[in-house]
Amino acid sequence: MTDYDTGIALWTRWTQMWNDAPALALELVAPRFALHLTSPSLADPATICDPAAVARWVAAHRARFDKLVFSTRVGPFVDTRAGVVAGPWIAETIVGGVATPVCGIDAIAFVAGKVTEYWTMSKPVEAYGDWATATSPAAAALP
Repeated sequence: MTDYDTGIALWTRWTQMWNDAPALALELVAPRFALHLTSPSLADPATICDPAAVARWVAAHRARFDKLVFSTRVGPFVDTRAGVVAGPWIAETIVGGVATPVCGIDAIAFVAGKVTEYWTMSKPVEAYGDWATATSPAAAALP
């Protein structure tokens, strides 16, 4: 498997882990792991530093939602030289019967087929306008 194929496979399985299989972290994550989150965050990145901690974090995060389903509509991009796969995503979320789509971007560093670092940032789609139909304030200003 090429580094490109590895990056795509890790992205796919990472998404699966977040969608319904937190225990996949035990297979995907390297023994030494670094998490990078935007501030403020509900989690302390310093405490999420190995496969078991990632599995617990994903399970705890998922438990906050009635529905949480991630998908990728564009990408991801794989940098084989740096060993990084990155791209945007959108998540369907429901909490207390209220649907709130969320969008974000992730970057996953990998070595020897294992995730070594993870950067993520997200925001409810409403913060950007309805970007899925190109009616955001920025899109509306385009000729």
